[in-house]
Amino acid sequence: MKEGISIIKEKLYNIAGISIKIISYQCDLFDSLEPFLVHDSAEINLEIVTKEINKITKPEGFLLIDREAKWVCTSEGYYNNSIYICDENTGEIICKADANQDWSSAEIFILKNNQADKISIFKFLTEIIFRNRIIFKKGIVIHAAAILWQGLGIIFTAPSETGKSTQAELWAKYMGARILNDDRPALRLNDEKTYVYGTPWSGKRELFLNESAPLTAIILLEQALQNSISRLPVTMAVSYIMPRCFLPYYNKTVMEKCLNNLGQMLSDTPVYLLKCRPDLQAVELVNNLFEHK
Repeated sequence: MKEGISIIKEKLYNIAGISIKIISYQCDLFDSLEPFLVHDSAEINLEIVTKEINKITKPEGFLLIDREAKWVCTSEGYYNNSIYICDENTGEIICKADANQDWSSAEIFILKNNQADKISIFKFLTEIIFRNRIIFKKGIVIHAAAILWQGLGIIFTAPSETGKSTQAELWAKYMGARILNDDRPALRLNDEKTYVYGTPWSGKRELFLNESAPLTAIILLEQALQNSISRLPVTMAVSYIMPRCFLPYYNKTVMEKCLNNLGQMLSDTPVYLLKCRPDLQAVELVNNLFEHK
């Protein structure tokens, strides 16, 4: 092998039942995905190719999001979505992800010889690609803490800093539950039944498992001085849960598909509002729901 020539490698992963092929010159950039590594797959649902290049061209089109990561949509060409990040000092584009309309095919470009954290960049961009792709496979990613308990999947969701992780940890402590994902689990419909899956994107603590379970309940959290729990009607549950989901506001058609997925999930999954303190009694209130089934 000549010095300086990178070998292109392929790796296969399965995340929430989504088969992903990554073709890369540097597969160690995706080490965070290793717990989801598989050796073969009958069907590839998402293919991601990574490339290191000398200059990244600014994409043209409608600017959807103008933040640290900028998002451009275009109606021309094979790729319809471009997400890129610029160097905060020079303004030069240091990375870009291009994806087609249904997010089944994507390319990630990284600028050669830049000092950016490549691992964090690839992790960030692959997550965005995944959570859009899963919508087309009857799924959605939700901001929540998910646990596995006696074969059941339970998720706790609420605005940030409300106590999702705390409730999950209480269940681990008192009930022997295992934390499936501490921050961004995936939900998918499989034969009209909703399942919750661990994903490798789980916040700072990186608590996740490559496992899944039927989704038994969604627990919405609200801090309170006294513990109480009540079941919400579906119409009210939707309004609570929508802000917790990663929704495709960029495209009306994709949004309709996403909301249809969510509607089907909530039609047979009970949603409860738990007003609570971070204590054992809050755990017991939820546990009583399952004991009386």
